[in-house]
Amino acid sequence: MKKVLSFPILLLVCLSAFTAGAQTNILTGIIKDSANGKPLAGVSVFLNGTSKGTVTRSDGTFVLQFPQGRYELIVSAIGYATYSTGVNSHNLPPSLNIILHTSADELAAITVEPFLKDGWKKYGRTFLQYFIGTTDNANHCTIKNKEVLRFHYYLKSRQLAVTATDPLLIENKALGYELEYRLERFVYDMESHIISYFGYPLFRDMPTTDIEKKKKWADNRQLAYMGSRMHFMRSLYNHRAKEEGFIIKYKMPVPNTEKQRVKKLYQPNFTKTDSIPMDTLHHYWDVLREPDYFMQPRTDPDGLMTILQDQTHVLFFYEDCTVIYGNPRRGIAYTESSIRLMNQQPVAIDENGSFYPQNEVLNLQNWSITENMSNLLPRDYDINVSVP
Repeated sequence: MKKVLSFPILLLVCLSAFTAGAQTNILTGIIKDSANGKPLAGVSVFLNGTSKGTVTRSDGTFVLQFPQGRYELIVSAIGYATYSTGVNSHNLPPSLNIILHTSADELAAITVEPFLKDGWKKYGRTFLQYFIGTTDNANHCTIKNKEVLRFHYYLKSRQLAVTATDPLLIENKALGYELEYRLERFVYDMESHIISYFGYPLFRDMPTTDIEKKKKWADNRQLAYMGSRMHFMRSLYNHRAKEEGFIIKYKMPVPNTEKQRVKKLYQPNFTKTDSIPMDTLHHYWDVLREPDYFMQPRTDPDGLMTILQDQTHVLFFYEDCTVIYGNPRRGIAYTESSIRLMNQQPVAIDENGSFYPQNEVLNLQNWSITENMSNLLPRDYDINVSVP
């Protein structure tokens, strides 16, 4: 099953080097109403896909811990359109002045789509299969307010689309997280079997005083992290993919040097052939029909990455990139995953393991099964923190 995961997320380390609690910055700002300019209290402000969130005070201001890396700041309030903007810890603004517009302003220009009244009955199981997942952790995940889901089926394109009127409240008892997920769009293309969804998740640790339960959650989080796409992207960023246990196979083009040589010696219809042996001419003709480049198999992780002048880490490859991971000491069997660049466009990788644009990356093989809500970890997750 093919799957694209986007947490815009249709936008938008070495483990020893990445520490979620280290080098934390502070982001401040104020939220105001677009109609009257008055400050808004109780507005949810959080970093997309992390556990970092807060609400505005009575004067509309907020203070938010900001970990290292680039994140999408999400501002959400009932009756207002969700606001999002990218923020980077390396150049935090002194303060943000954010204006929220009412949802009525946004809806005035669009037609509200009709939804299936019996959508959950018809397609609820399909949605859970691809959104929550089918792994062991999925058996411990529950959507607490499934009534907010809206199902739309398009017969002509054979696409199932799902939206939500309110944030989904997801309880993951396997990893010890409560997720507040603002689902923008889920689409299952029944022709291509590609699933894509994007939204704005906020993580909270489930409250408990049971030390054994905390240790179990921490262990399950480590197991979910090891070999995940986040783990892979962080290891690439910090040039430690091999050290972290990843085996990588991909292809990159190399010049056809023989064709380049022949082009210098022979040009059809121009080069005199009187003194060229016939077998040599046949060789020239064969070589000139070859491609200018050959796809050469490679296994070096650093060949996937280019570091630009501004220190942006860019990932690019041709065809599919195969990623093999296993950790026998932790009881993790070797599995094979792969990713594909949908439009053959490079993606930028950040130190927290996120990448942009996320809708460019297609998960295949094992990651198409495991990269879902039941195994999702916050972007500020730190494997070195043993107990939450």
